[in-house]
Amino acid sequence: MESIELFPVTVFKSRIVNNDFLKEVLCKPILESSENLVIPENWTTDRVRTSFADESVGEEVLKNYKDLLEENYIECIKEFFDKEFNFFIDKIWYNVYMDSEYQEVHDHLGTSLNPTHFSLIHFLSFNKGEHKPPEFRDPISQLRMLSLEFDNNKCGEVYIPDVEEGDLLMFPCYLQHCVPPIKKTNYPRITISFNIRVTQYGREQTII
Repeated sequence: MESIELFPVTVFKSRIVNNDFLKEVLCKPILESSENLVIPENWTTDRVRTSFADESVGEEVLKNYKDLLEENYIECIKEFFDKEFNFFIDKIWYNVYMDSEYQEVHDHLGTSLNPTHFSLIHFLSFNKGEHKPPEFRDPISQLRMLSLEFDNNKCGEVYIPDVEEGDLLMFPCYLQHCVPPIKKTNYPRITISFNIRVTQYGREQTII
């Protein structure tokens, strides 16, 4: 008997070597600047503090350590790619969760004129005992409902990664995900999220 797994969806994980230093220098300015941020339009959550809608705030906080962040991110991303590649960061922002904050199911798809290829989450400040990791949703869960899945297929509608402080996740931009509500805590859950657009994969192939 043979079984074949088709069309996998891959989530990559690595660790930021200098996370302790980055946390020490970034957490305070992120927390201070996040207090007056507004929720982006069309977001369901009314709790999360994010610089997504006001990208200038995120850039202002992160700009002093932009080179160091990118250096660490690139080292991790190199582990994920199996061919020569080039990319640029399309958008970068931070998120703060401290008191029942959450984020609804969403994806990071761009547009046909400005596509996003991968999304990344850096867990700058994260306590496994108090915080929750993101939950990823099966992109074909609705189609599976029309069929039958064997128990040994190990299919589930939700995938919850095991993450720790300092981890970096990369996943396809179309993969829907959410952040469940967390309890009130004095240890902030702070993530830096960004999207990348791949401009070269392999020596001859260029992605537009």
